[in-house]
Amino acid sequence: MLRTQISLSAEQHAYLKELSRQTGASLSELVRRAIDELREKNVTPVRKALELVGSFEADRDDVSERHDDFFPEAL
Repeated sequence: MLRTQISLSAEQHAYLKELSRQTGASLSELVRRAIDELREKNVTPVRKALELVGSFEADRDDVSERHDDFFPEAL
């Protein structure tokens, strides 16, 4: 495992300390769980966009070749 240092607000630290006391999990474990939960949700815009790849069909077969003609505002 890698060690890292993070900064928390007083409220965040107090919340984690209380949750740690109630659950018996360390602060580090709670932070790791939170990160794992974020990763499972695929919250990054890139991942959301990649999920859409191949989801749609074009009404023509030359869109990939002539995309500049169809989407000039992207230039």
